[in-house]
Amino acid sequence: MTDMTKPLAPPVMLAMPAVLAAITLSGTVVIACMMPFAAIAAIAALFLPWRRGIAAIGLCWLGNQALGFGLMGFPWDAATLAAGLSLLAASLAAFAAARAAAEWGGPLLAFLAAFAAFEVSLFAYALAFGDVAMFAPGVVGLIALNDGLWFAGLWLGWQVLARIPELTARQAR
Repeated sequence: MTDMTKPLAPPVMLAMPAVLAAITLSGTVVIACMMPFAAIAAIAALFLPWRRGIAAIGLCWLGNQALGFGLMGFPWDAATLAAGLSLLAASLAAFAAARAAAEWGGPLLAFLAAFAAFEVSLFAYALAFGDVAMFAPGVVGLIALNDGLWFAGLWLGWQVLARIPELTARQAR
């Protein structure tokens, strides 16, 4: 297994929250608003310090909300705003769960913990304020597939980014 804590070059590390947000938001537009919040939380937990991880999650969430309310015409009502805030809360819970799980195991365990925390958080919100029909096995399975594919792609992308300085140094020799 690769060293997941291997630091990136400082300019790359500083830009990572914005890069993560840009990549996932671009994909979200193509996939009709299926934002991979659990995947983002797991990647942020694995590779970013606490503050940058929270910043990345916040940027992704904010971009998602801007797309939803701006581009896709979500209604500006209390229920929709509350649902948006529940996504942020669930994403932060997923980040904390992934961070804790990453200390016990590798990236897969961190992702599974993030996904479980995200879904449980949203289910609790749905029980209190929404519709639990969104948690039918088929729907949760689709979300799991979406997030799992995003996680794999983002994780592989991070592995490549982490090796660029190494490869550049080898080519300079």
